[in-house]
Amino acid sequence: MPYESGMEETSGIESKRRRRIRVACALTLLALAVLALGALVTHGSVHAARSRVFEAPTPRVTLRSFDDVLRAGTRVSLCMLQTGVVAVPRSEMLRRRHVAYDAPREHEPLPIFAHLIRHPSRGDVLVDTGLDASFVDDSMGNFRPIARAIHGVMGARFSLPRGADVRSQLARVDAHPRVAFITHVHGDHTAGIPALPRSMRIVVGAGETDDVAAYLGYGHVDSTRVIETLDFARGVSLAPFAHTVDLFGDGSLVAVSTPGHSAGHTSYFVNAASGPVLLIGDAAHTRWGFEHGVGPRGPTEDYDAIGQATLLRIREFARRYPQVTLVFGHEAATLRCDLAR
Repeated sequence: MPYESGMEETSGIESKRRRRIRVACALTLLALAVLALGALVTHGSVHAARSRVFEAPTPRVTLRSFDDVLRAGTRVSLCMLQTGVVAVPRSEMLRRRHVAYDAPREHEPLPIFAHLIRHPSRGDVLVDTGLDASFVDDSMGNFRPIARAIHGVMGARFSLPRGADVRSQLARVDAHPRVAFITHVHGDHTAGIPALPRSMRIVVGAGETDDVAAYLGYGHVDSTRVIETLDFARGVSLAPFAHTVDLFGDGSLVAVSTPGHSAGHTSYFVNAASGPVLLIGDAAHTRWGFEHGVGPRGPTEDYDAIGQATLLRIREFARRYPQVTLVFGHEAATLRCDLAR
């Protein structure tokens, strides 16, 4: 069902049941968020870390459109790593006031990814970090108490086979990431950070460290780290996106501002040698939401509207560039890997 403005809530008993659940969850989350603010004094979070602006190099190629990126950009290797799954109701990831949802797959676990990119001169980088080995024996892994409680209210449960954690998988392809570009600071995208070298740089979108999730005390980024933020004001407009940054100045990896699911959510265009890819992140959790035009849930209804507008831009991008493979935040047609395992 395509997106239409002004849609009403689903009617009937199911609608009332879901509203009651959401009200209960909202009240619980509010209480936990208040507790989380106090917990940060001792537990730390992304927000507690120091920050500076990510310095993108002077572009070597002039980019006026994604046609320029596809034609002149440096090619890189891409290896998509699945690091476990999370079981959570899929409908709860969609924007508020959505009517339809993917009912047959409502409780089907969702994969959690880390994406490894090997640049010919910049070395190895990650987009998101997946889960670390703590999730093998604990369904909440390395989450701090507040985050554990909130995910428990949501009904989320993580599972990770032994040897599928991000560090083990990177070792199998002899990868040594120097920087991790994070789509957003939710725990399933940052939980691999503690297992990776402390020298690894961490980069997030502008405003992301002020998102509500930064206050939940995941503990994946402590105050000793420096977080680099993307300054999209220094970037360029590549239609249909208003704000992008050519991260290495050669069209190999382009950050795309895609807010809504979080304040500074960022997607990444990868000019992979095996074919270009847009790593959408949770701007569209799954193909169902993308194809049916239902955007992601944000921290508030205002953010839902922003996320909906972002989704429409991604759909327009896909229409203009059908040769680009779309990888959703928790769904991929295949796990492509251009590196020898």
